Amino acid sequence: MASHSVLLAEITLAATTMAQTTDWRDGIDNLLERLGGSADVSRVYLFEVEVTKDGVLTHGCFHDWAAHGLDRLAKSARYKREIIENYDPIFDSWIESRRRGQLIKGHTRELKGVLREDFDYQKIKSFMSMPILVNGVWWGHLGFDDCIREREWSIDEVHLLQTTAALIGASATREEAAQKYHRNERLRAAMADVALDAIIVIDGDGIARDFNPAAEAIFGRSRSDVLGRKISDLIVPEKLRPGHERGFKAATKDRQLRLPAVRREMSALRVDGTEFPIELALVQVDQGHEILYAGFIRDPTDRKLAEVRIREVERERSNLARFFSPQLVDHMISIETPLSSDRYQAASVLFVDMIGFTTFCAENMPRTVIDLLRELLSILSQQVFANEGTIDKFLGDGLMAVFGSPKAGPFDCTNAIRCAFSMQRAVAEWNRRAGRLDDEAIRIAIGIHSGHVIIGDIGSEHRLEFAVLGDTVNIASRVEGKCRSLGATILVTSEVMAALEAEGGSEVAKDFEDLGEQHLRGRSSSVHLHGVKRSLASTKLNELGPPIP
Repeated sequence: MASHSVLLAEITLAATTMAQTTDWRDGIDNLLERLGGSADVSRVYLFEVEVTKDGVLTHGCFHDWAAHGLDRLAKSARYKREIIENYDPIFDSWIESRRRGQLIKGHTRELKGVLREDFDYQKIKSFMSMPILVNGVWWGHLGFDDCIREREWSIDEVHLLQTTAALIGASATREEAAQKYHRNERLRAAMADVALDAIIVIDGDGIARDFNPAAEAIFGRSRSDVLGRKISDLIVPEKLRPGHERGFKAATKDRQLRLPAVRREMSALRVDGTEFPIELALVQVDQGHEILYAGFIRDPTDRKLAEVRIREVERERSNLARFFSPQLVDHMISIETPLSSDRYQAASVLFVDMIGFTTFCAENMPRTVIDLLRELLSILSQQVFANEGTIDKFLGDGLMAVFGSPKAGPFDCTNAIRCAFSMQRAVAEWNRRAGRLDDEAIRIAIGIHSGHVIIGDIGSEHRLEFAVLGDTVNIASRVEGKCRSLGATILVTSEVMAALEAEGGSEVAKDFEDLGEQHLRGRSSSVHLHGVKRSLASTKLNELGPPIP
């Protein structure tokens, strides 16, 4: 057994070796050999513990020393990565002891089962191992084996093993901390490289320490061109530099100051001399020995353009919402140029207006007239949208609605008829709530015609308006005007009846009365009309279902 002074010298050598080497693993094999000679043992080994991705506990021996005639554990494939859970009951208890940082020592003759067979195979007589903890977690263990004789381990030998294990643990802790630091640095660098914001790091004198790829793209300067130079001379317009310098010094004179991480808009300078707006947030980074300042910069041009586009879309949405249902507005907003293509297509056109409006205007105050019209047109508009229609225009005391514009559907004519009945029903309910009965009730007349229409934008370069035009529109208007002379609430043409039959919607018009050929104002030829007379209208208003989408 080595003397106390020899063992103390080995501890001192181990401490010096661990402290001086950059990588403690470089000299570990030589250290284990010296420990083996000083402690007069047959084998010195260092095992490292690892948990696999599947959660399995393993250990491996990558550094050891063995006396002449014994096999090196580090050269055995078995000990490269050996599963140690549920290996042997005694070994399982050792695992728990090592997790608690407890020394393990004994003789092979005291063991049983698989563990005894394994130690006999390795010719071990006595053993001692000390766990190594890194940040409080079992990292591995350092051990001595005597394969010549049984021995009782001395206090000095235990002390030597414990101290060396502690030194290895301290070195592994430093290694883990360094690895974590380097991983963090790589992560920080990677994040800076892929960041959408420009990131510029400067010291207290305004000298550039870092300049990420986004900054290179925004300012047109390379990182190598910027580092080590005063940043204000490169990216701040000359006329603004004095103010910038004063502001930076005032903001950074106090080491304890915590700069508010808010973005401020200012002018910046590209490498070609052009000025452009940026948004800057400056934060303080305390490095201990010095204070650095990180500027997070973005070019707000794209954001401002996006905000303008959002406002334009909302304006478009508001304009379209006056004429189209919410579902159709969403569809039209989603496509690039919803109304830019002039075309000729089939549609059903509905005209509705208030009966006796001229007399009503003459007998009431302007505010009363306007308020009533707003209510009436709101009610009529709701029915148009609820039945998949669009409003082409408001006509004072009424409106023109189109079913099949700007997008044709399979049930446009059917929905037009449903809309007509819905309007009559809604106005009747409005009258009831307002207490307008009999002669005081507001009444409406509705005319519908189906045919082909021209759809497109009309107007001047200063003001365009989406419009539906053609003879179908003119006939629908004249049909609505015929309601008064025929005593009808709803009039439709024979073309509407034919379109209903084609759509399978004839049921909605089953009670229409055939009114025969009728002359329309402004037209030379007559038109075959069908309609609902006032006496029948009130009994039919509650018999319709929802619109057909």
